[in-house]
Order: sequence, then structure tokens, then C-alpha cells
Amino acid sequence: MDLETLRAGKLKQLAGVDLEDADLADLDLSRANLAGARLNGANLRGAKLTGATLDGASLLGCQLARSDARANWLGANLMQADLTEADLRGANLRGANLMQSYLSHTSLAGAFLSGANLMGVNLQGGDLRGADLRGANLNGANLSGSNLAQADLQGAILTAVTAEETNLRDANLAGANLSGANLLCAELQGANLQGAVLAGACLKGTCLEQHES
Repeated sequence: MDLETLRAGKLKQLAGVDLEDADLADLDLSRANLAGARLNGANLRGAKLTGATLDGASLLGCQLARSDARANWLGANLMQADLTEADLRGANLRGANLMQSYLSHTSLAGAFLSGANLMGVNLQGGDLRGADLRGANLNGANLSGSNLAQADLQGAILTAVTAEETNLRDANLAGANLSGANLLCAELQGANLQGAVLAGACLKGTCLEQHES
């Protein structure tokens, strides 16, 4: 792959390309087709991926900090990727693997994460307002200080999560599993907790105002 041509923004059809460990920092890949691409360990810090297609792509351990990643990540492998302060607003991450990824202060407002693997992710201070997290697996995730107001977490796995001072106002937690969750001083006003499992959860300082039907 000619990286100079790529950096010049002349290549957009990159489906299945092998760019493992490539230095693509600050590159403009907006609207590029990277479906099925191999980007493991690549440096995409500050890259622009607006409107790009990355469904099925592999980005294991990829560096995406501060990138504009409002793209289609359907089923992508982002395990242990660094997405710190990345812009993922409205991104399609359905079924994506984000296990143990770094998403501190990342914007995921309105993102689609249903069925995604978010086990052990660091989402401290993240913005997930209105995000679709139905059936997502967040076991052991760190959600402290994050904003999940009006997020849809129906049927999500939230076992052993750390959610201290997390904003869950008006969130849909119906049928969610919060066993062993640390919800110290979390905001749950207006949240729907119908059928939610709270066995062993820490609710000290938490407001559990009943959701009005």
C-alpha cells in the first residue's frame, strides 16, 4: 500500500486492505470504504473517519484517540483500542467488540451499541446520552462520572460495573442485570428499573425514584 497516496486522500476504496501497524495519524479517511480492513495496532490518532465504512474491520489495539470516528463500525473488532476523547456520536457499533477498550471522555451520544461487547471498558466521563445499548455486555466496565441520561440499556449486562456518580436519569434499565454493581451516588431519577436485577449492588447515596408509567 502506497501510504503517500493514501495520505493525499486519493484512495477511498480500501475494503480488505492490510494496514497493520501503519502510521495513519491525522489522516483524512472520511467516507472511505474500509470494510473488512486489517488495522491492528495502527496509529489513527486524530484521524477523520466521518462517514467511513469499517464494518467487520479489525482494529485490535488501534490508537484512535481524539479521532472523528462517526462511522459504520458494525461488527468491528476494537478490542483494547484507545478511543480516548474520540468523537463517536451517532456511530453504528452494533455487535462490535470493544472489550477492554479505552473510551475515557469519549462522545458516544446517540450511538448504536446494541449487542456490543463492552466488557471491562473504561468509559469514565463518557457521553452516552440517548445511546442504544440494548443487550450490550458491560460486565466489569468503568462508567464512573459518565452521562447515560435517556440511554436504552434494556436487557444489558451491567454486572460488577463501577458507576459512581453516573448520570442514569430517565435511562431504560428494564430487565438489565446490575448484580454487584457499584452505583454509589448515581443519579437514577426517572429510570425504568422494571425487572432489573440489583442483587448485591451498592446503592448508597443513590436516588431510586420510581419511574412513572
